[in-house]
Order: sequence, then structure tokens, then C-alpha cells
Amino acid sequence: MDVRTARVMSSETESRDYSPPPMLVGYTYDPAEAYRARDAGRLLAIRLETNRTCNLRCRYCYAESGVDPDAVGPLEVLLDRVEQAQGLGAESIVVIGGGEPTIHPRFLDLIDRIHALGMVPMVFSNCLAIDADLAAFLFDRGASVMTKLDSLRPERQDFLAGMDGAYDRIHRGIDHLLEAGLGRPDDPRRLRLGASFVSCRLNRDEIADIWRFCRQRHIFPNMEVLTPTGRARETLPDQGLETADIQAYKFRLLDVDRAEFGYDWLPYTPLAGSGCLQHLYSLYVTLEGNVRPCAPTKFDEHPALQRHNSYPYNTNRMPLREIYASPLFRYVRHIEAHLEGKCAGCEHLDECIGCRGYAYAVGVNAGKPPHVALRGECLQCAKPAEDPCNP
Repeated sequence: MDVRTARVMSSETESRDYSPPPMLVGYTYDPAEAYRARDAGRLLAIRLETNRTCNLRCRYCYAESGVDPDAVGPLEVLLDRVEQAQGLGAESIVVIGGGEPTIHPRFLDLIDRIHALGMVPMVFSNCLAIDADLAAFLFDRGASVMTKLDSLRPERQDFLAGMDGAYDRIHRGIDHLLEAGLGRPDDPRRLRLGASFVSCRLNRDEIADIWRFCRQRHIFPNMEVLTPTGRARETLPDQGLETADIQAYKFRLLDVDRAEFGYDWLPYTPLAGSGCLQHLYSLYVTLEGNVRPCAPTKFDEHPALQRHNSYPYNTNRMPLREIYASPLFRYVRHIEAHLEGKCAGCEHLDECIGCRGYAYAVGVNAGKPPHVALRGECLQCAKPAEDPCNP
């Protein structure tokens, strides 16, 4: 379907009432709230790596996790980072792991502490280790959970996860979370269970089916796009989607949401159905303490940002508050003022700054300096010159 015509709607469709899609508590924030937090000098969340040990070998893993059996963060170090984030106003801690966080030996203690501090524990998990008891524990601590769901076909999910039997174990874990109550939110606008799927050529024929699977079960669908970083560069080198494919699927998902669920959203944002403005209000803290804007924005790996052979923006060497206030991270938080290409001056900047992580990964792979790569045009966006979303 041509992008220009995909948003042209009949008078019957235009007359319908739509609502914004539900959000995932602790993970997605309203764009106005994101800008208010940025302008007030406060965080809303951090994404925290806890361990790179993993019980899967996902072929697209940005962190290339599961290789080092000793890559586990000490609890006291992790809690210090959590408390520093709270001091900057964070409302949630996204326990993204870097590997599989539920197999960290002190995972329960970490979640307990986040909950006791009045913040939302938002856990990324492949679900393999989630049994009925752990699901109940997470529900009782007010946690949200983002599981993995790359395919509804066992052989395809197993291939992408790098392990036979992954599909069955993932679905058992999802069932436990649903039975514990995470699929029955008190407020249908504020979900507590999500499912993340990395879209690529291997699963593009079932993206709409995964989306429906989630919507029908009050699960937040998190469509990510295969990013050329980490393990994916070697194991899935030819599986990335072209810009036209990415945009076509976003419009298809928008059609599904409008026709079947009554939701409407801007189809140009990096995450379908929800924008990604985390560069404005969040920081990503690696297992080693290195601070990035987001997972694929790997400032700590770029030689141009090294000082005396080390990356200075590290919580072991510099307080998180000082990192947050640094010129580099101020530049990141105000990146909308520096964007290039069609992202510059876009009329949708109030809810979309493009995928900065994808722009950065593509840019540095092409040899661009970090600042330049970060502000590059978002190559996932196929917004036409004459935007049918804003005629």
C-alpha cells in the first residue's frame, strides 16, 4: 500500500471516535509528560542492566548476552544506581537485564527494593524462568513485565531465540503472568503486561497476527525493528527490513487498531502505537556502570568519547546527577533542536524524534562521529513530503 494513500480515510471512517492505545505502566510515558520532565530537569525512568547471563542466545541480541557466566552485577551496586535514579525523580526502573534479569541471584531483592522506594519495577524477561510463584511475586510488587514474542510459530521463535523449545517455555511463562493477574489491569488504559517482538524479514508475515494476539489479551504490543548492532550484525546480516517495509507494517497495524480495537496513533513514531521519547527522560546504565541515552546508542564503545582510555560517564566514576547534567547528555535531551534531514523541524516533534538509537547505530557504522550520528534522519520513517496525517 502506498504510504501517501494509506492514511486517506473515507468519510465513514473519519466520523468514528477513536482513543489513544493503552500504555504500559513504567515503560511508556505520555509525550507531554516526557517534555515536562525534561524541562524540569528530572528523569522519569532508567533502564538498568543487571546481568549478561542468559538462558537464551537470541540472534538479534544487542548486548550479545549469555557468553560470560560471571557477568552479574552485585546487588549493592545495582541498588545504589536505583537510589541515584530516585534522587533525580525517576518513577520507574526498567530492569532490562542486558541478559535475563530473572536469573540474577538477587532478583527478588532488587524488585522488593524498587517497590519499597515507591517506584514501578518494569521487568524485561524472556519468561523462561517465570513460574506461578514468580508471576505472583511480580504482581504483588506492582511490577510490569515485558516478555518476548517474536513469532507465533514454534520453529521460527526457537530459531530467533537460539534454542529449541523456547516457544513452549515462553508461552508457559506468559500463561503464568496472565493467571497471576497481569492481564487483568485495574485500568484498561494502563497495562501491566507487554510483549516485545523484533520485526525482521523472517517474521514480517505474522506481525499483524502477533499484534492481534496481544491486543486481545490486554498485552501491550511492542514492535521493535531489527537494529544493526550486537549479535545481529553477524547472525542476521540480511534480515533487516527496508524503510518501505517498516512503514507499510506500521500502517497495517494502524488499520488493525482502528478497525478492530478503536485506537488511533501517529504511524511515523519508532515504536508502532507508542512513540519513543526516552532520550528526553531516561538513561540507560550498563552492567559496568556506563551511561548511554538508550541501549543501541553505545556512546561508551566509541573512541571519540573516551578520556584517558576510559569512558567518563560511568556511575562508578561520576554521580548519575553529574552525568545527567553534563553537556553531552544535555545535548541528547534537546536533540530535537539538532535533528537533520526530514526529522529537522518535523511538525510531529511533540510526539516523535525518530529512533535515535537506530540513527546512531547506522551513523557510526558509516563512520560518522557520535554527535552527528545521533542527530541523523530517522531511516525508519517514510513520512511523505505532504503528510496525510497532518494535511
